[in-house]
Amino acid sequence: MATEVDPGEVEFQAQVEALRRHFLQSLPERRAALAAAWRDCADVGGESAWQCLRDVAHRLSGSAPCYGLDVVGELARSLDRLLSGKPPCRERAVLAGAVAELSAALDAAIESS
Repeated sequence: MATEVDPGEVEFQAQVEALRRHFLQSLPERRAALAAAWRDCADVGGESAWQCLRDVAHRLSGSAPCYGLDVVGELARSLDRLLSGKPPCRERAVLAGAVAELSAALDAAIESS
C-alpha cells in the first residue's frame, strides 16, 4: 500500500526550507553585525554599544539552533549570558575569546552553506 503524501506537509516543509535558506544567506550580514558591534565596544564603549553586541548574540542564540546551527547558538548563548549577567561583563579581555569563537563558528557556517 502506497503512503499518501499530505500536500499540506509538503508545503510546510518547503516553507521551512525556504526560511532556512534565507537564514543561511543572512549569515554574512549577521557576522558583519557582530564584528561592527565588537569594534564599537572598543571605539565607543558606551552602554548602547554593549547593548548592541548583546542584541546580536541574543538573536543568534535563539535563531541559529532553529536552522541546525547548534554550535553557533551555544556560543551566542554563552556570549549573551556574559553580557547579560548581574553585573553585565564589559571587560574586553574576558569577552574576546567568546566573540572570537562565535565569529569562527559563523565563518564556518558561512563557508559550508
